[in-house]
Order: sequence, then C-alpha cells, then structure tokens
Amino acid sequence: MGIISIPCLYCIMLKKRIKNNLLRSIIEWIIAVLIALLLFLIIDNFVVKVARVEGASMHPTFSNEDRVLINRLVYFFGEPQFGDIIAFPYAANPSKHYIKRIIGVPFDIIDYINGFIYINGEKLEDEFSDLPFYGGNAAFPIELGEDEFFVLGDNRNGSEDSRSTDVGNIRREDIIGRVRFRWFPLSRIGFAN
Repeated sequence: MGIISIPCLYCIMLKKRIKNNLLRSIIEWIIAVLIALLLFLIIDNFVVKVARVEGASMHPTFSNEDRVLINRLVYFFGEPQFGDIIAFPYAANPSKHYIKRIIGVPFDIIDYINGFIYINGEKLEDEFSDLPFYGGNAAFPIELGEDEFFVLGDNRNGSEDSRSTDVGNIRREDIIGRVRFRWFPLSRIGFAN
C-alpha cells in the first residue's frame, strides 16, 4: 500500500463508523491538513527550502528580495565544491541564514595580500571583482581544517563573509544546502552559477 492509499483506507473505515456526514467531513479535512503539513515539514527539512535574499552581498548573482530554493539533498550525495553557493546559519544569530559562495575548501590556505585573495599561493581569478577589496578583520593566512570552508559574497566590498570574525570559516555540518535556483522575480527565474 502506498502513502495515498493508507489515508483513503482510513477514510473508508471512517465512513463506516461515523454516520454524521458533517463530522465525517471535518475529520477527513483534519486528516488531509495533517498529511499536507507532514509532507511540507519533510520537504522543507530534508529536500528543498525556500529562502529570500536580503541585501546586496551576492549581487550580481542574486539581488535583494530574490526568492531562491536551497537544495538540502545535494550534499547527502557529494561534498561542497569550490564555486558552490551555499546557505548556512549566521553564527551571531542562527535563526538568520546567509547565502555565500565557497572559495576555499578543506585544507586550503587562504591569504589576503594587497587587496586580493590567494588560495594555496595562487591569486583568486575573480569574475566578480578585478579591483582590490577589503580584507575584513580575519587573521590571514587562514588554513582550513578538514571540515571547513571559506566563503565570500559575490559583491566583494558589500558582504559580511569569512573575512569577518563574526562569520568565520563555515563548518561542513552547518551547511544547509546549495543555492542554485531563483524562482522570483519571474523575470529572472532560472539557475545561477
């Protein structure tokens, strides 16, 4: 028996036991709402989460008020990679989520020299900023641990990210999922790189 057939079987049994049509309808609606709520909770916590972008830290990839989907399943099957856009809780306020791009993966050495980021001694070839940007208050160089990631916002001078001690390195266990799809505004719907 599938998931759908169990509630239907229950409704048939309910019809036999409850003669009052109004009471039976109320109970059927309650069951339907509970099943819908359960499915929503499963999808929201394990499959995909809806989020709203606040601010311009990921501009031009995402803009303020964009609505995006966070794929919560993707990292069950693989590891976060350089260039992935991820969501994670903000350490100072875990109810708030940040969306940033991974530019450092486990065991990388991240350095900030003369306004630019270097990864393992190589200057970050940056499609988002060809001008020097600020280094924040992090103590460079930073050697990432086996489960740590270094993230930047695409708007390099308008982002609070791993360059700030308030954010720091992101632990693997804190990554909620990968952000790739914008579903609102409809004029900009689609996948982001």
